[in-house]
Amino acid sequence: MIQAELLIELIRRGESLKSIDRAGWLLAGIESERIESVAEHSYGSILSAIIIAQQLISNGTDINLETVVLMAALHDLPESITGDIARTKAFVEDKQQVRAKELAEKHAIKSIFEPLENSFENLLNIWDEFNLGKSLEARVVKGADIIDMLVHARSLEESGASPQSLHQFFISSRALIDSVAIEIVTEIYNTLFHEHQQKARAQGIILK
Repeated sequence: MIQAELLIELIRRGESLKSIDRAGWLLAGIESERIESVAEHSYGSILSAIIIAQQLISNGTDINLETVVLMAALHDLPESITGDIARTKAFVEDKQQVRAKELAEKHAIKSIFEPLENSFENLLNIWDEFNLGKSLEARVVKGADIIDMLVHARSLEESGASPQSLHQFFISSRALIDSVAIEIVTEIYNTLFHEHQQKARAQGIILK
């Protein structure tokens, strides 16, 4: 079986692209400093989902890769209306807020696709499948969504951000990783969490 570390390195290929500025803007003399965009995260989630699904396929698991890719590409689309809400520990523990976010995103995705009548109904169904989170494809994408967030968190740590400030994102993700219940996703999470702990120890930080 391919080790989680090798899959993380492959996912990091996508992570590294987030720090490369588009050459056209540089040639135009545009300079900016900004945080990761939702679009950049979506790309990382898509790549992570493909890698996880391909690993499952290589081990003989029956999974629809096309559905995984479409689902990963669509999963953040409602945020074009609702905006992004960080998965902090406080947010995850507030079930009322979590439910309100789910309802807002469901309304948003319907408002996006409904004007297109029935021609995009299959995409709405794929998003609904993701939102339910029961199929293997949906669980892969939900796991990939978290994995990309944590890979980026680790990238931020390596760039100088304090592990203490990012610790809540690792902690708040554990329950969702457990609910995904996919061995390789759990292995990747555990490896990233171990790296996170090591970084904190190296800086003399005690994580709680």
